[in-house]
Order: sequence, then structure tokens, then C-alpha cells
Amino acid sequence: MEGGGQGSDAAVESSLRAPETLTRTLRTLPSLTPLGLVAGFLIVTMLGLLAGALTGLSPGLHVNNVAALVLATQAAFAGFLAVLVPDISSEPETMGLLLSCFLLATAGSHAVFDFIPAVFLGAPTEDTALATLPGHRLLLVGQGAKAVALAARGALLGSAFAVVALVPLRLLLADPIGLADRFRPWMPAFLVCVLGAVLASEWRGRSRVRRLGRAVWVQALAAGLGLAVLRGPPLVDPDAVLFPLFSGLFGIPSLLVGLRARPGSIPYQRLEPLRALSREDARSALRGTIAGASVSWLPGLSGGAAATLASVGTRKSVGPSQFMVVLGAVSTSTALLSVAVLFIIHRARSGAAAAVRALAGDLSPWPVAWSAPVSLLLLVASAVLATAIAAPVAARVGRGVARRWSSSNPRRIAALSLLAVLLLLAAATGPIGIGLAGLSAIVGLVPVALRVRRVHLMASLLVPVLLTYLGAGR
Repeated sequence: MEGGGQGSDAAVESSLRAPETLTRTLRTLPSLTPLGLVAGFLIVTMLGLLAGALTGLSPGLHVNNVAALVLATQAAFAGFLAVLVPDISSEPETMGLLLSCFLLATAGSHAVFDFIPAVFLGAPTEDTALATLPGHRLLLVGQGAKAVALAARGALLGSAFAVVALVPLRLLLADPIGLADRFRPWMPAFLVCVLGAVLASEWRGRSRVRRLGRAVWVQALAAGLGLAVLRGPPLVDPDAVLFPLFSGLFGIPSLLVGLRARPGSIPYQRLEPLRALSREDARSALRGTIAGASVSWLPGLSGGAAATLASVGTRKSVGPSQFMVVLGAVSTSTALLSVAVLFIIHRARSGAAAAVRALAGDLSPWPVAWSAPVSLLLLVASAVLATAIAAPVAARVGRGVARRWSSSNPRRIAALSLLAVLLLLAAATGPIGIGLAGLSAIVGLVPVALRVRRVHLMASLLVPVLLTYLGAGR
């Protein structure tokens, strides 16, 4: 899972002995011409925007795949950038920083485009698994384009709120509060509370006891599946195992239900302009950003856990439209803040953060909360710029897809979408991945049959992480 890039304490200590490294970095950056630095920054940001669009529109591809590719071919990437911007060819520190900006731009763009296949194909990733549910409901009432546009709006707002949250997060995790070290013993209790709060959301209506029992059963099934897949013998590539797991739990069940739809049952997809930004949008995006910030510094947790945390208590207060805004904010804020945490506590909490540490080398310390390192500001700027460009483009792509959805046979759409997901699964994980997705789909159909919320299926991720903190397992 994405929170796996954790680095040793020795690496942390080596990154802290950095006064001479910081001095060297500050000496080398000014040797570039301002035009060369700006040109290099804009080039890598635009390339990251394109890479994020590719990975976001292709279920099964993730920012971690791009990070692994960059690390494996770093010399080739550096040579390519040196051809485009000759000024940086003799600056290895700056080259590493610009490659890191490329990864942050990729992450920001991916976080936006990721919602298009989640809404229209039912092919979720860990971060968009819960978006499949309200997004599909909006699609079935003629608002598929609106679902994508609202997620894009939430992503843009989430990146803005994440920038505002940088200094408070620095004060909270490091001096003077030091929550990062103090909270670790309480992580198991925190995860239990999240799972319990999700269960408590079923305590409503006349058959509340029966409904709660069904929800416990769904969580138990999902937890067992997650333990077998994530903590058992590896059957597929560990970097790709979440794709068949979450496609089966969240995406394929919706497509199987769609295969039973009657011709003409997909309503006309309305393409009216999105309403103006409202306070409700801002509140939803703030909720998603808080959830993203809450897990961005916790090892083993990432966008999927943040989405689960954000879903707690939303049944009555947030409808499907606003929940898309929440999830959009969760996606971008988690990606951005997990890298910012690298500068705060010098520990990688995501695959992208681990790649940034490998590319940039010794990171500049952040001793004064009100004076962030220049390298962090550049990384944040690349993510925000890529997100700001990706959001309107993704909304436009969503409108184009929705326009063609209206005149299509729902069974044919579901069948083609299912075929596309299976082909992607075969390409990414092979026949074993398809079998794993099929098994996950059986579990994913259980809450549909029992009429309880499918958010309980996130126990497949949270329970293995919980047991990791408790010291159980391998």
C-alpha cells in the first residue's frame, strides 16, 4: 500500500546532519539563471501533468509506478532535462529537486483524473474506492459529468487548504507539540475508533440491531480478505495488489448490477454548467483536507484511510454531490501533505515521498515554522499548479464522456467497462489478479445484498494496518 515507503532511523539521522548540505544547496541554486530555473520548473510540471493524466485515466497505474520508473531511469530523465534546460546539467541537487517536482505534479494531476474511471467505469483505486459509490449514483440520475466536476472542484480546494495547513501541521507534528512521536502508541485505538464510527453509522431506522449485525459481518468478511491478501503470501506484485482488491470490492459489483439494467435505464446525462462555488463546497473540502492531513503523517495509512475517515458521519449531513467534493479534497491533500511531512519529521509516509527523498538526497531542515525550505515550496507549487490545470481539463473530459454515455445501452456499457477492467487487471496482475478480483467481488456483493453501506469494506485495508501496529502477523 502507499504508506509503505518508510525509511530507517539511520536514514533519518543522516538527513538531520544537514547544515553543510543545506549551505551547499543554497550556494548551487543561485548559480542557475532565474530563467533556467523557471523554465525547468515549468517543463517538469507540465510533463508531470501529462503523466498524471495518463495514470489517472488508466486504472491500475499509480503515481508509485511513475516514481519507481523515475528512480530506475534517473540518469535518462536527468539527461533529457539537461537537453531541454542546459543550465541545470551541472547541478545535481537542482536536477533531483526538479525530478521531485515532476513527481509532485504527477501526483496532483493523478488525484484529479483518477475520478473519471471511478465514476464512469467503476474501476477504483485505493484513493477513489469510495467515490465509485456516490459517483455511480450520480451517473444513474444523469449527473455523471457533475460528479467528476465536483471531485475536481474538491481537489482544487483541497490543494489550496493543504497549503494553508502546512505551518499548522509543522507546529503540530514537530516543535513545540511533537504529536508525531506522542501519538504512535495510540494508533491502534484510533483505528478501532474509525471502524467503530463507521459501524455506528448503521444505528438508525427500525431494524438498527439487525442492520448493525449485518455491518459487523461485512467488516469481518472484508477484514479476513484484507488479511489474506495484504499479510498472506504475496500472490501478485505488492505494488499492484490493491488494484484487484479494490476493483473487486467496489467496482465490479456495480458493473455486475449494471449488466441487469434494462435498455434505456441510463438517463440522459445533463451537461449544465456547475453551480457557483458555495460555502458548503468549502466546508466539504475542508473536511476532506482535515481527513487527509490526519493520516498524511501516519505510517501505513494513505488516501483510502483518509476517505474512510471523511465518510464517518456523512450519511445525514452530506449527500453524494458534496461527498464527491470531500473525496476530491482528500485525494489532493493526502498526496501533497504526505510529502510535506517528509520535511517535518524526516520520514516518508507515501511512495511519492520515499521517491522524493531518494531523488533530492539530504533534505533541508525546517527549524523555524514560519520559514519553510525553498525546496518544499517548489514541490508544493508544482503540485498546486498541476492540480489547478488538471481540474478544469478533467471536468471537460468528464462532460465529453457523459455526452456519449446518454445514448448508450446500459448493459453494453457495463459489459464493456467490465471487459476493460478485466483487461487492465490481466495486464497489471495476470490471471491471479483476475481471480483475486473475482473473490473480492463476491465479498463486495455482500453489502449490496444485505443493504448496508459499502464503506464497511474498507476494513480490508484498516484491519491489516491495525494488526501491524499491534505487532501481530509476520
